[in-house]
Amino acid sequence: MILDERLQELAGLYVLGALEGAELREFEDALRRQPELRQHVAGLQPVVEAIGGAIPLAQPPAALRARILAQIDSDSPKIMPRPERPFAAALWWWRAFATGLAVVCVVLLVSDRQLHQTITVQSRQLGELQQLAQSLQAATNDLNHAVLALRESNRLASLRITMLNSLLADAPKMEAVTLWDYASAGGVLVVQNFKPLPADRDYELWVMDEQKNPVPAGVFHPDASGTLRMDYHAGHFIKTPGQFCVTEEVKGGVASPTLKNLLLASN
Repeated sequence: MILDERLQELAGLYVLGALEGAELREFEDALRRQPELRQHVAGLQPVVEAIGGAIPLAQPPAALRARILAQIDSDSPKIMPRPERPFAAALWWWRAFATGLAVVCVVLLVSDRQLHQTITVQSRQLGELQQLAQSLQAATNDLNHAVLALRESNRLASLRITMLNSLLADAPKMEAVTLWDYASAGGVLVVQNFKPLPADRDYELWVMDEQKNPVPAGVFHPDASGTLRMDYHAGHFIKTPGQFCVTEEVKGGVASPTLKNLLLASN
């Protein structure tokens, strides 16, 4: 749990004994209820004690004390000030300085902890972005390899590239790309960001033929990262494919798609 800024400010004043009235009661009530706040106060206390104990008390020189006593015993009518006052003022000044220094240290300590928390959050976000970049790079490499393989076989002119988009509100990043080869009635499928499936379920690819009938084109089960590349072929020869789509089916696939389990489709 991350303490809010107001409680952190009150904690600094609390350890210095500067809280009074309603603020003191409010803070002590929060202190009883929040173990994180007690831990924070415990971490500030040694700083204040160390700074307060580092300031020595001022002691008057012995010669000065003797001179003051001699003046008191003389018959001079001059009224001498009390000897304690200069030293009391010096002591008060040193204590005020120590208190101010303690406040500065508390503020710096709180700021350092907030900066550390911010750096931790930013580091985690950077790690997530790096993972996403690596996933996208892997999918791009798969697609490039597929295009290269088709170019080498001199069939790029008969290639149709189709994007399949997610139909799920809770998984909008699921996507797939098909590279259809008219000559072989099949091609290559590349998927990414797919949700993991239990062992008894599979994803199934479908191609619409000229009569707009769905033809099964293979089942697949992505890896733990949700990515996959596979070669596929339609269940029978299709001269001009229509739409492509993906459903979730029982292990091994089915002959007809389960429409309620439709996950992705091309435009």
